[in-house]
Order: sequence, then structure tokens, then C-alpha cells
Amino acid sequence: MKKLLTLKDIMEVCNVGYSTVYRWRKNKTFPESVGVGKLLWTEQQITEWLDRQSVATPPVNVTTTRHKKQKEREHKARQDWVTATLEKHRRAKGKSDNK
Repeated sequence: MKKLLTLKDIMEVCNVGYSTVYRWRKNKTFPESVGVGKLLWTEQQITEWLDRQSVATPPVNVTTTRHKKQKEREHKARQDWVTATLEKHRRAKGKSDNK
């Protein structure tokens, strides 16, 4: 089952406010929500979107194995960070729900 992220999750992962996410949606620069009646995104959508935001296009004929490996490391680090941030958010939410 795919992990679904809420607007609150997106705000935490991207470190932005809700108005920024709404602006991105309005400008069509953010992935379409998969939720019906609620704003939800898959973790994969957001990870891929984050990857596209940080890709620096190398000069022509400079793409090397080293560059590809660096991109792979950055992608893995980003995925790990998103997963850790979401898990932290879920643990905090679970504690507040138990009170």
C-alpha cells in the first residue's frame, strides 16, 4: 500500500506554509492530489517532485558515472530524510492522539 501524505505532512517535509503549497498547486508546479475531497499525495509523488526541484543540469557531454552516482546518493538521502521526517511527524501525532 502506498503511503499517503496530507497537506500537513507536505508542509513539514518541504518546510513551507500552506499558502506556499496552494500557490504551487495554483501555478501547476506541484503534483496533483490523489485524494478525493481531501488533499493527499503519495510519498513517491513528493519524492520525485523534490528530485526534480533540485536537479542541476550539467553542461553538455559532462554527464559522467561520478555525476550519476552523486545524483543517486542525493536521491537516497532525500528519500531517507522524507521517510524520517514523516515518521517523526507520525510519532508526534500518535503521542498527541493518546493524550
